[in-house]
Amino acid sequence: MHWPKSYCTFCCFPVSMGALPAHLERMRSHPEIAGEVLRLEYTAMSLNPNAKLYGRRTLLEFFDPALPRDRACLEAFERELDMPWALYHVRRLFLLSADGEQRPVMRSTERVDLGSPQQLARRLLSISERHRVEAEHDPVYGRARAWIRPRTQGRPMAEELFATAPARVIDKQDKYFERERDALISGPAAQLPLA
Repeated sequence: MHWPKSYCTFCCFPVSMGALPAHLERMRSHPEIAGEVLRLEYTAMSLNPNAKLYGRRTLLEFFDPALPRDRACLEAFERELDMPWALYHVRRLFLLSADGEQRPVMRSTERVDLGSPQQLARRLLSISERHRVEAEHDPVYGRARAWIRPRTQGRPMAEELFATAPARVIDKQDKYFERERDALISGPAAQLPLA
C-alpha cells in the first residue's frame, strides 16, 4: 500500500538532505497551501531580506509561471496578497556583550499605517525620494522598502527601515530595546516623517 507524504507547512525538514524536489512536488499538489507559504516568506522577507525559507533562494525562485502547476501556486500566492497591507517601521540592534561576544539580535516592529500595497508603496517611495533615502520596490507583487540605517558588517550596529507587507505582522518590541538603542546611537537618528 502506498501512503503519499502529506504537505505540512510547519515542518522544518521538508528540504533537508536533498528532499527539495519532492517537497516542491508536494507543494504543487497543494497550491492553496503553497500560496500561504509563499505569502509567509514574502512577508518575512519584506521586513528582513535575509528571511528566506530555503537558504540562498526564495521560494518564488523555484516556480516558473510558464508551467501550469507552478502557475496555480503563484495564483494562490497572488490571492493571499489580496488583503490589506501595512507600512512597518522595523528596527534591529546587533549588540555585543561586555566580553565582546555577539548577543541575540534585538528587534522592534511597529505598524505605522494600513492601506493598499500600491498606495503604501507610492507614499513610502515618494517620501524616501524627497529625503534622499535609498528605497526599493517590487513592481510585480508590491513590496517597498526604505533603508534609514542599512545593515553593516561590524557590531555593534543598528539597522532601521520602513517596509510594506501584508498586514499580518503584529507590533512587537524586545524588552529594553529603547534603552539599548539609546545607548548605542548617539545624536539624533535619521527618520522619515512616517511614524
